[in-house]
Amino acid sequence: FIQSNLRKKDQDMIWKIFIMVLAVRCSLQFVPSVSEEAMVKCHTGYRDGTPRCKEYANVARRDVGGAAKRRVVRQQMDRDPPDCEDFSGMDFYDTCKACEAGTTTGDDCRPPDQGDMGDMGDMEDIEWPELAANCITGMEWGTGKEHTAADNFGNCMEMTEDDTHRYISSNNVPDFYFNPYCPIGLGQGYCVQQEIDNDACFFTGMICGADDMGEGTTSFGDVWVAQSDNYKIKLEGNPTLQDRPGDMYDASRVDAAKTTGTAVGVAINGIGIYGPNDAGDVSIDEAGFQLACGGHVTPPEGNDQVTGASSPPKYHFHKAAECLEPFTEASKGLAAGGEPYEHAQLMGWAMDGFGIYAYQEKGGGTPIVDECGGHFGPVDTGEVVYHYHSRTIVPYTLACQGPALGQCADTQRGTNYCHPGCGAEVCVQPGTDTEKLEEYLSKWNSSWLSKYTVNEYTSSAAGYFLSTWAGLLVVVRML
Repeated sequence: FIQSNLRKKDQDMIWKIFIMVLAVRCSLQFVPSVSEEAMVKCHTGYRDGTPRCKEYANVARRDVGGAAKRRVVRQQMDRDPPDCEDFSGMDFYDTCKACEAGTTTGDDCRPPDQGDMGDMGDMEDIEWPELAANCITGMEWGTGKEHTAADNFGNCMEMTEDDTHRYISSNNVPDFYFNPYCPIGLGQGYCVQQEIDNDACFFTGMICGADDMGEGTTSFGDVWVAQSDNYKIKLEGNPTLQDRPGDMYDASRVDAAKTTGTAVGVAINGIGIYGPNDAGDVSIDEAGFQLACGGHVTPPEGNDQVTGASSPPKYHFHKAAECLEPFTEASKGLAAGGEPYEHAQLMGWAMDGFGIYAYQEKGGGTPIVDECGGHFGPVDTGEVVYHYHSRTIVPYTLACQGPALGQCADTQRGTNYCHPGCGAEVCVQPGTDTEKLEEYLSKWNSSWLSKYTVNEYTSSAAGYFLSTWAGLLVVVRML
């Protein structure tokens, strides 16, 4: 029918468009930044006593004391060769055995630094902001008498910027009071039913509330222990990268760095934002975890701060951090100065450089987001940018590094935490100014948007053109 009813000129045009779309699709094949095995374990919440998602951590942790402390640890390791069994199940184990046998020598025989469990960089390559010594040493959880709002409850965060990146150092102490915590309940264990049913419970015999399990444990539950973490994140993400969407846990492909593999971003108070699950391939809500302010502490896996094989309880977010100012400013009520009808404020940054905002859109509306959890639209500054929103449902913040382009599922392994999306490959918040959107995208690729389907976000002539063009691409794909 098409062959007989369209002019030769029109046929040529359609075939050119078809070839262009095919070329775009071929260039957008998702490529993981870690091994398939590591990706599956991370996405399915596999826990074995070593840091979760360790292969995604691509830079060594900067502890207080910096390079000098690192050299001391290295010298101690040179004098006292490590016990290889301490690294059983870890990347360094085979190398350690080769060193024992004498087939490997030199620097390769040095164990990894704390947090240095995967393909890690050298921490001296990055000038991290310095934390005060008392942010780690001597920093202990208290009843509220030791740490109050006057000293930010013990929270320490430092951030610096250069022309391209922001650099964040944090002690992972929340800037609000945190009650002792048990994930299942006081006197209960640490594994969810799904882990028990699959014979995948690493924490057999551990009881929350037992006060003899080391640092960060009390008879009322577990509490945070100050531990350093570092993040390097681009000041501005690029939504037109050809390898989008990306793995939510990735840092290396977006020119970022992090010391904690489970982090998909970091909040404005320096606390890591982790993925939608924590124990097994079930979300936080499906697992039944109750989180105050959207966060909790990791299980008390141990206190080895040299090899990084285990660590005491560390605070982190999974869900929306509703006690932070970006959320409270919108919810405290008009009479108290609340702003429920303004665009949500920034609450953190994803590893790909895009901002993460609190719940609401301008006018109090619901964000129309893609499968990753992000969209194009104006933020509280009035700028039109790609950004993510916190939400009460999975994925809570983001399921992949967007834009999704209808391919979020390709970035998932063993689970699927993708948002339902907006029904198009690119999602733009209704009412977005087309000129501002085009100006924003022109920083990288002014024709990028024309390659994808776009939801109906404006009734202007430009919006009509975009939707018509998107419709044509749909027809082409049906040929």
